[in-house]
Amino acid sequence: MASNRMATALCALSLAILAAGPLAAQTAPPAQSPTPARPDETKLDLKLFDKAEVDRSKGCTVALWQANRDPDNDRYAFIFTEALTGQNHARQPARIKVGEKILPMTRVAIGGKVGGYGLYPYQLYKLGADDGFAVLDLKLGEIEGEAVEIESGTLTVSMAGKQQARVNVKGGAGCMTAPVSAPPQASPPPATAAAPPPSIPGGIFSRYAVRPNQIPRTLPATLKSRFGCDPEMLKTGVTGFQMSEESAIWELPCQRFNIQANAVYALVYLPEPAQNLRFLSFKAPPGKKRTSAPAELISPEWDVKTRTVTGTALGRSEGDCGVYERHRVGADGEFVLVEYREKVACDGKATRPEQFPLVYRAR
Repeated sequence: MASNRMATALCALSLAILAAGPLAAQTAPPAQSPTPARPDETKLDLKLFDKAEVDRSKGCTVALWQANRDPDNDRYAFIFTEALTGQNHARQPARIKVGEKILPMTRVAIGGKVGGYGLYPYQLYKLGADDGFAVLDLKLGEIEGEAVEIESGTLTVSMAGKQQARVNVKGGAGCMTAPVSAPPQASPPPATAAAPPPSIPGGIFSRYAVRPNQIPRTLPATLKSRFGCDPEMLKTGVTGFQMSEESAIWELPCQRFNIQANAVYALVYLPEPAQNLRFLSFKAPPGKKRTSAPAELISPEWDVKTRTVTGTALGRSEGDCGVYERHRVGADGEFVLVEYREKVACDGKATRPEQFPLVYRAR
């Protein structure tokens, strides 16, 4: 009987959504949208969370933000959050904000192919005690290491006596851990240590520009002797990716070719970069040899949110052959191969590198 009622509710809600068409939700805070002279009492006052109301720094979460907002830079961006607990990622009540109230929701129906963290393309949530329903219609990305991207979708909320509110969303699911406290100053790591402290899995990871005075004076000569790098390339700028309060990955420009440039990478202990710097390498798929040197990545492009970097090594300027590879930064600061594609035949048919034939994908 309960399942019949749920199926009836889901069907009725879906028909109502299709009939109503898209509606714009009031998602800005009161200070950002003036109160109309004659407020519409039937409007569902769906709000965005203040960034201070959403903590994704601990545990595992699913979060959605308004598609035209940036959750890293905008104070108001998040519209849906859901905590996951335990090894099985058990779902806790999700949250949305209507007016000044934060409403809990429970997932009661699902549809489509399951993705990472128990996400489905179609999800139905019940708000409180018969307060209404929320429907998620999502396009899910694949699992990339410890994260799943929600590439696009809509959140539709229906409550009795109110107009439906529908919002275009993006989002993601993943797990975070709290930062590791720094070691006591009285016992710093020895100058001969070979590796920086371990990074924070899912914690701090942000891009920044490394100041020239932070770069060891001997580094240009080291790069030239070990990897054949042009010392002048460092003057174009070194990019850092913060791993913790004490460690970072540095992207070191190495050489420039006719159509591409490459970089090498080092894991650096920031208090003593000259004494504690370790060069990183990239893995090839099982049973295959990389076309590039183990330490280099050609034409690197980063996705900081998922801690992944892609490299594209074209066979020639026509772009009709080459290698496309994607690596994720692991908890220890090492690169983990996520995806490897290669088109061997330079046949004159230009193809997007991410559409080269798939050789390997991590599971």
